[in-house]
Amino acid sequence: MKESKLFSLAVVAGILLLCSGCDRATDFLSEYFPSLKKEEQAVAPAPAQKPVDAVVVEQPLPANVLARVGKWTLTKEDFEQRLAGLKEVIPEYDIDDLESKQLILEELVRQQMLVQDAEQSGMANDKEIKAAVEEFRNTILVREMAAKITEGVIATAQEAQEYYEENKEAFVEPEEYRIREIVVPTQEEARDILVEILKGTDFAEMAQARSQSESASGGGDLGFLVRPKFPEMAGQMTVLDAGEVSSVFRGPDGYYIIKMEEKTGGAPVSFEEVREDIVEGLTLLKQQQAILEYIDNIKKKIDVQVNEKFLER
Repeated sequence: MKESKLFSLAVVAGILLLCSGCDRATDFLSEYFPSLKKEEQAVAPAPAQKPVDAVVVEQPLPANVLARVGKWTLTKEDFEQRLAGLKEVIPEYDIDDLESKQLILEELVRQQMLVQDAEQSGMANDKEIKAAVEEFRNTILVREMAAKITEGVIATAQEAQEYYEENKEAFVEPEEYRIREIVVPTQEEARDILVEILKGTDFAEMAQARSQSESASGGGDLGFLVRPKFPEMAGQMTVLDAGEVSSVFRGPDGYYIIKMEEKTGGAPVSFEEVREDIVEGLTLLKQQQAILEYIDNIKKKIDVQVNEKFLER
């Protein structure tokens, strides 16, 4: 059990580092790539043959520091922030358990040791790693800039109400159709079957006896459909009332006759039922528009050149 818990906590610690949320992305970068810290001077990489554990720190830890690896420190506040991030990712995880906290702290220290060893080996200067860090940095900057631009840009309940009133036809329960079908290879046979049905022969019995579709054994019952199986069937479904039978029409597997057993849905949805969804959707549209307008304005200050001819190659 203990080995299992150790393994799961190691995985959790990895999740904490990688999935603790965008709000801690800058901390993540600075901890894993110390050269990105603005407040520290760049340190030249040590020779690759010099191991990390060759540097021994004699100074005692400050009262609020839980761990120190080289020049990297983890304060109590930083650790609690990481635990809070872990709780967001895994709500059921017990971050107050002492053993769990000890093992997560140990995993963070181990990972930082590997990071610093990679830094000293020169790996941080790898072209692909630098590109990935730069892309991550750009993503954070764009996200934060978008948040600043759209701060306070939200749709009101009044705007949602107006949108609902202008688009009431769109706010209805989806219609469902319970259909039975008969499928035969020729138009002549389909017409003969339709005559028999119109004379009173049970549709389901005729489907079992004559239909060549997979639904034949169930009396042609297709269950409830939200969408027709193919366009030609749609034209028949929209004009049939419950209990009515269609004329013969051509479909992908031959000639069809359908019976409308039951129709459900189609009732209007009240504003209260969709208000939150409308507000959310309108807010997103307003925020997108605010960002586009901001971009249009900064075009006047930033030189932008695009060679679209390369897209044609």
